[in-house]
Amino acid sequence: MRKILLLLVLVVFALNFSNAQSKLGLKFSPAISSNRTSLVDSLYDVEPYNSPVKFSVGLIYDHEITDTYYFSTGIIFVPKYVGFQVSEEADQPTANYTKNNIEEYRLNYLQIPVSLKLFTNEFQPDARIFFQVGMAPEIKVFSEPSEEDYDLIEEFKNVDATIIFGTGVEYRAGVNTTLFAGFTYQRGLANVIKTETFGFQEELYIRNTLVSLDVGIKF
Repeated sequence: MRKILLLLVLVVFALNFSNAQSKLGLKFSPAISSNRTSLVDSLYDVEPYNSPVKFSVGLIYDHEITDTYYFSTGIIFVPKYVGFQVSEEADQPTANYTKNNIEEYRLNYLQIPVSLKLFTNEFQPDARIFFQVGMAPEIKVFSEPSEEDYDLIEEFKNVDATIIFGTGVEYRAGVNTTLFAGFTYQRGLANVIKTETFGFQEELYIRNTLVSLDVGIKF
């Protein structure tokens, strides 16, 4: 795994220096992390719980295709959150209205975005608006419950996939320096749960969502 990541970093650097119109940069993104739940069960109801702020950071690489189209990728460390509340359905004879099970988990991923950036013409000197769309495979590198007694989810899947939509502004601050800021919406596609221990009638689906403020610099 480390060899693969090192090789990817070396390739990114090689491409950057072989093409003056390509840019390598750093991105920092405070984000609101939440999840979407889906469960078909006549006894229990599962609802999302809480939406904390997480902070991701990583390398990005933008490769020019034309003046207004860029291929964008990178390696991003992305922390995420899974939180939910399990309650018994009110219309069940065994329902206990005071019995609510809240569980929270922390997950960390390495994300490799593959996207297209579309730039407008300059709306003022050295400043352009961009729109971004793409996907990102993600590799889980760490997961743990927030409390030791949280054990409903026994294991999370090792991979995930996310759709990316974003927009922002780039400002050329110098010959080789570009500053940027924007917003990104990331919608997870896969169920992150591999094994759960609650014993629902049907499979519990939990998918991640991130809304982030992105700031960074490219060289």
